[in-house]
Amino acid sequence: MNKVRVLVAGCGNMGSSHARAYNRMKDDFEIVGIVDKFPENRGRLAKALGGLREFDDFDKALAETKPDAVSINTYPDSHAALTKKAFEAGCHVFCEKPIATNIADAEEIASLAKKYGRKLVIGYILRHHPSWKKFVEVAHTLGKPLDVEMLA
Repeated sequence: MNKVRVLVAGCGNMGSSHARAYNRMKDDFEIVGIVDKFPENRGRLAKALGGLREFDDFDKALAETKPDAVSINTYPDSHAALTKKAFEAGCHVFCEKPIATNIADAEEIASLAKKYGRKLVIGYILRHHPSWKKFVEVAHTLGKPLDVEMLA
């Protein structure tokens, strides 16, 4: 089996977490580059993972590394545009939530995944997070009806 060549976009908390996971699964994945607009983020991660190729421009990174898949862990307002570019380059995409900031972009991304025959996975860790599991456990003891509203 060939390794999946991954470009990681976004080197903050989630991007670093995903890059470290890919790095631990070296038999199956090869990180071909990391992209972040903040030099300290990408530099720290590149060093921690043994010297990865660094980029500050997504388009350049995509063109030069020619990955099989892209892991998008940037700010939400960039998710749709980066995902579109990755699909157009023939890549599969893992993207942290949300996939887009509006319905039209989300629908377009779903269409592009079908058009290009690419896989799209949306990261949603909350259901696995210990605090969420505890919340669900406690919520079941509160009785019915239960209404939860989360405000940003």
